[in-house]
Amino acid sequence: MDRIDTGGGFSVLDGAALVMGSAIASIHTLRVMRSDLTGAGWIMIWITFAWVAVTAAGPFLFLGRRFARRLPDYPKIGDRLWALLGIPWLASALVQSAAPDREPHQNSLFTTSLGVGLAVTCLITLGVIWNTWVVVPPEQAARVEASPWTNRVGLILAIAWPIQCGLGMVVLS
Repeated sequence: MDRIDTGGGFSVLDGAALVMGSAIASIHTLRVMRSDLTGAGWIMIWITFAWVAVTAAGPFLFLGRRFARRLPDYPKIGDRLWALLGIPWLASALVQSAAPDREPHQNSLFTTSLGVGLAVTCLITLGVIWNTWVVVPPEQAARVEASPWTNRVGLILAIAWPIQCGLGMVVLS
């Protein structure tokens, strides 16, 4: 019996991508977790960790679903935006891990790569959202599909782009 994989479900590759996103998030939050935090600080850092982990998984999910699984009708707009939003977190984590002894505040390449990367990707995301849903007739905006789950999550992250900027300030402060 043949099984048809439409790509709508969660796979082992998706789980691996989320684990890699968590590794990226741990690079960004480990320094803060080692400091003396209050209860509210721990809640804030765990929210930051979870959001960065999900966002940083985007490029890995995109590559896995695009090239390893070769899903039909992939990628959709949310998948592309999710991959785009994860790139600054990935790039700045690579910069930070290359110089682990330096404080992020003193590493100008880290602060520049994360700050400028988030600003550029959030502006691109805002432009795509604006051109896809705001300046078009309602009938055309309603035609944007929301499945599979990766597209829906990508759309949620794209619409919540200001949170990315806020998390960048948390990590850089």
